[in-house]
Amino acid sequence: MNLIEHFHRNKNKYYITLICSVALMLSTKGITDETVISMNGDMPKYLMNGAFFYDFLKDFSFSNPVIYAYQYFARYPALSIGHHPILLGVAEVPFYALFGISVFSARLTVIFFLLLAAIVWFQFVKQVYDERVACISSLFLVTTPFIVSHSRIVMSEIPTLALIITTTYLFYQYCESDKKKYAYWSGVSLALSIYAKHQAIFLIPVLLLYLLIRKGPGRLVKKEMIYFYLISGLLLLPLLIITMKFSHANVQATIKWTSKAVAFKQQSNRYLYYIHALWNEHITLPALFLSAISFCLSVYRRDRRILIFSLWLICAYSLATLIGWKVSRYGIYWIPVFCLFASLTIHYIQHRFLKYFFLAILVLVTTYQFATAYQMKPEFTDGYEKAARYVIENKKGESVLFSSVRDTGYFIYFMRKYNPVHDLVILRANKILATSKMKWIVEDRIKKREEIYDVLNNYGTRYVVIDGTEYKKPPKRRRKERIPKALQWLKEEVETDKFKLVSTIILQSSEPDINNVPLSIYEYRDYSPPKTGQILRMNIPLMGDSIAVPLKALRNDPD
Repeated sequence: MNLIEHFHRNKNKYYITLICSVALMLSTKGITDETVISMNGDMPKYLMNGAFFYDFLKDFSFSNPVIYAYQYFARYPALSIGHHPILLGVAEVPFYALFGISVFSARLTVIFFLLLAAIVWFQFVKQVYDERVACISSLFLVTTPFIVSHSRIVMSEIPTLALIITTTYLFYQYCESDKKKYAYWSGVSLALSIYAKHQAIFLIPVLLLYLLIRKGPGRLVKKEMIYFYLISGLLLLPLLIITMKFSHANVQATIKWTSKAVAFKQQSNRYLYYIHALWNEHITLPALFLSAISFCLSVYRRDRRILIFSLWLICAYSLATLIGWKVSRYGIYWIPVFCLFASLTIHYIQHRFLKYFFLAILVLVTTYQFATAYQMKPEFTDGYEKAARYVIENKKGESVLFSSVRDTGYFIYFMRKYNPVHDLVILRANKILATSKMKWIVEDRIKKREEIYDVLNNYGTRYVVIDGTEYKKPPKRRRKERIPKALQWLKEEVETDKFKLVSTIILQSSEPDINNVPLSIYEYRDYSPPKTGQILRMNIPLMGDSIAVPLKALRNDPD
């Protein structure tokens, strides 16, 4: 057997190897560097959620999981179970178990999902069209700079995208083969997609409309479809309970989105945002131009194979627009469709010369995307890990007070990384001295600056860590938020002789607002052990509730 015959017999393996190799080359850039983090407020929550699930399973705390969650949040107040999707945190557990709690381990989780997305997308497109289209569209997908940038940070977009692709592929298999097992597995995959991110609900109309158009209304009530509804519904029931329990804000947002849908015409200007994001961020202009050509050709040829992808595009766009938040990453889920359309030029054009011409164009565009993505520098912020290591290596006191006007959990996450015995409690000033909601202060919890010392003495605080970022005045539209007087008082008090500056770390970041900002560590000179019977109380607006945890329950001794 010569090499050409060998290639043709094993070409799918070679294609998948090529796609995965390219994906790994781009997504793993800086993977061993713990400073490669995004200053988006969501990433530290996903990192910390994974640490929670890891510790929960390690401690085997199934007897009272709610109490365990409250105590964990009180010790590490960067947890976001319920408000943020939980699938990514759960998926991080095996990687944390194998490689330890670190940004490196969490990034491996995202890369795993990127590879899953690439492989399943290849198989999906191959079944609908052929191997060549599948290979090119998959290469387009893994080299798209917007996809690459999100594969380098720990966010829910890539895992959700992978599960959306998997769900659509499985359901397509059911529609085309009539095999019941695919209906059942697509129900499981649909539920997992929504666990990955609630926005994946756009898949529900995609799947049902495709089945209705392809097979008629009778198929919607077939026995296997009834099981599909039951499987996905039962699996999503715990998510509903978790959301109702821990995320009052998400419930309110859902009601708000519904009211927006009614008043859609009054806010019609927002539908342009994701159209602009499409060519400004989501897709490179050459790929978008090629996809437009192919889409026109598919319509001209009345190719019914684009039906499921067209429904995908329309529903993903409609939901992102309906939500109304102008966040470009919410539009990431329609990118695979454009990658497919861009690669279809060689499928529709039959003229030999033009076919090779467009094949060369596709190779050039893929190369251009690869070069652009490879040259992109990952987001980074250096300093939070250094501060956490200093506090742990020079451990004093029973608690540490961390103050920052930014809603970041990186200092807390790195404290967990270097303190696996959990013998320090991290106090967040914007939860103890004030109450924050997202990045804004909504409540002052102390009336005068002297009360700061009551907190320090009650909870046995030795170190105070201050992020020197200046607080920005809230915009007029956010009248309920306020300038945090308590946080400003704390900044002023640590400059008095009651505190000693023991270390200053200058944050280095790709984000200009935080670059060269000092992260200062002060030692409280009048430290005293915590008073007995202290209760740690925090108001959690996102949960719509408050928690009260005895300090004694948080002071674990080493194993």
